[in-house]
Amino acid sequence: MGVTRSPRTNWSPLGERGSMRNRRHTRVIVGVACTAAVVMACPGDRRDKTGDSARAAVAVDTMPTDLSKVETSLPPTLPDTFKRPARARRSTSEVVREPPIPPAPPELMEAVSRERSFSRFCYQEFGQKVDPELAGGVALVVTVGAAGITDARVASDSWSSNAGKAVNRCLDEKAGSAWKLASGAVPAGKYVVRMTFTGR
Repeated sequence: MGVTRSPRTNWSPLGERGSMRNRRHTRVIVGVACTAAVVMACPGDRRDKTGDSARAAVAVDTMPTDLSKVETSLPPTLPDTFKRPARARRSTSEVVREPPIPPAPPELMEAVSRERSFSRFCYQEFGQKVDPELAGGVALVVTVGAAGITDARVASDSWSSNAGKAVNRCLDEKAGSAWKLASGAVPAGKYVVRMTFTGR
């Protein structure tokens, strides 16, 4: 009776070596395939390639465009309703305010007293002849320069009637030349000289 041997009993050391080599080759091939798959799946490479292809796909427009012919759908502009705040108006007296004029120094009042006859002449001839009961007073602004009095004008008065206006005109015409001051006796500037007139 013959013994039937299975194919495995025909196994030899060479067959085992061949299968081992095949397994190694299979492992190497699988490893290389995995590495290639990882490299191909890298997002950085894919992003760069995608960006390059996208930039290459965009065409540059070099045609000139006339924007004045482009129609818009903007709403119409509203009228300007802005108003500047009103400024408070100042009166002329607040804007231009001269410094107060000091009273006449003693040297100037002495010159006025020396020439009292001229002021009495204006009062009697131009005032009392029209109104015998005329009374009142005046305040003259006297301008003094380096050489003496250069001007004298009635700035205000307190006459009892309109006859005093003629007295003012006489004083304006004659006071500047009638009052004499020595050079340098009074510092240059403006001063107020007050005079009072009565019928006595």
